[in-house]
Amino acid sequence: MQNILVVDDEAIQRRVLAKMIREARPNCKVLEAKNGLEALEVIHSDDIDIVFTDIKMPTLDGLGLIEKMNASSHDIKVIILSGFRYFEYAQKAIQLGAFDYLVKPLKEESISQILDKVESSIQKEKTNLLENEQIKQQLNRTLSVYYERLLSDWVTGGIGESKCAEIRQQFSLESKGVVLVAKLNDESLLMESLNSVDRMKSVMLGGMEGRSSSIGPSVSFFSGEDKSLLITVLTLARPYAEEIGTLTRLLKEFTEQMFEQFGMTLTIGIGEERSNLFQEARLSCKEALTAASFRYFLHTQDVIWYSDISGLIRTMHYDYLKEEEIFKESIRKIKSEQIVKDVDEWFKRIIENGLPYPDQWNKVVIRMISGVASAIKDFVTDQDYKDILLEAETRLSASSDYAVCKSRFLDTLLQFMDIIQKSRSKKHESLIENLVHYLENYYMEDLSLDRVSNHLFFSPNYLSFIFKNHLGMTFSKYLTDVRIKKGIVLLQNSNMKVYEIAAKVGFKDDKYFYRVFKSRFGVTPDEYRRNNHMHKRR
Repeated sequence: MQNILVVDDEAIQRRVLAKMIREARPNCKVLEAKNGLEALEVIHSDDIDIVFTDIKMPTLDGLGLIEKMNASSHDIKVIILSGFRYFEYAQKAIQLGAFDYLVKPLKEESISQILDKVESSIQKEKTNLLENEQIKQQLNRTLSVYYERLLSDWVTGGIGESKCAEIRQQFSLESKGVVLVAKLNDESLLMESLNSVDRMKSVMLGGMEGRSSSIGPSVSFFSGEDKSLLITVLTLARPYAEEIGTLTRLLKEFTEQMFEQFGMTLTIGIGEERSNLFQEARLSCKEALTAASFRYFLHTQDVIWYSDISGLIRTMHYDYLKEEEIFKESIRKIKSEQIVKDVDEWFKRIIENGLPYPDQWNKVVIRMISGVASAIKDFVTDQDYKDILLEAETRLSASSDYAVCKSRFLDTLLQFMDIIQKSRSKKHESLIENLVHYLENYYMEDLSLDRVSNHLFFSPNYLSFIFKNHLGMTFSKYLTDVRIKKGIVLLQNSNMKVYEIAAKVGFKDDKYFYRVFKSRFGVTPDEYRRNNHMHKRR
């Protein structure tokens, strides 16, 4: 919808023209003014797109109005209303920038045609403006990508002298300085919507550039290889030692700002100062990356200087077969408290004499888990074993820091222990079921612990352990209970002699049967039978 202003000192002609425009463009807003000065007031207060103005008016005529509008840079299409005798004024108006002119008396057809023409021109200009803006943005993006790639190559692999000179000129950098890297700890934030990520990265870039530039000439950019990494090259005009305190404070402010705005946690690593950064940026950047990676062990620190940790770093190799066997032994023996203690001691010992490189430590932990996992190999299927090991290695590799790694390592060992414990429990249940079934069917035979053990393919000691811990009694007592129960059934439902029943249910000596029976029930087998018959008759 266009906003249209009609300017004419003759009220009738002004109102007639306004009416004709409203009829031609019902959706347009049509305003009126009686002279040039009043028209300027309307233009200042309303967003006017098109002006129809008479030439000859008191106070400020049409030509003066055009000149005033040109001076104030109003992008408005002006259509001059002219009679034949003022045609030379219309020509001058065109020279001043008027879009077109109409000759009085005005007709509805000419009004509609001129509106079509001016609206088409406005739309074309908007399209051209949009295209130009898009071209400009594309050019800026292209330049941005070019310099981001160039800067990234500079600090990671080195570039030639001509490219170094281009960087020095483009970003007005000094020779002496350091490289800083700001690492996003939670890369899942980069999986949000494109607009959110772009805004987040824009604020991150601006926040770092604003602070680093207060120290000295600097440039910040996102790594071409790792989009979660913001790299800053900070050059120094003053001695580095004088800036350390200020730089630390500014970087802490930066990390706090990012957390408050986006819930983002950052680790900033700072490399060593270099006297010729154009030749040594790669070394300072490598140190900064190393410093940032040691957040793994120093997870409470968000700003880490390479100079503070370089003396603590040690190379690590796998030499923990003894510990591996200790872990496996505790798992096999289902000693959860011992496992907790062993893990705690091992993790403490690892960092007592220095800090290993995080990637080396990660390889050691995964190798340890792989070795300890052999303890469960006989208790799970081959596929389950592979899946369990893969899941454990994946979780350990994804540990954000040393404490998380320790917790996940312990959880994995306890999981191994639980697998063995459950497997043994199921094995015991199956054994007990077979054992009970066997005794129920062969109680009358001459049974012994050795005979039953041989039949079920277990050692007598193990079978004795099962009886005591899962059935709550010795083998002989359990077998005697089974035989007594079978004897009671025969006493109640047969006319067999007691000595015959004793032999039938497996007692070699009927006197022993009498003694056990009376001890259990307080009466002899004969008395039990008589009492049972009397009870039935009643």
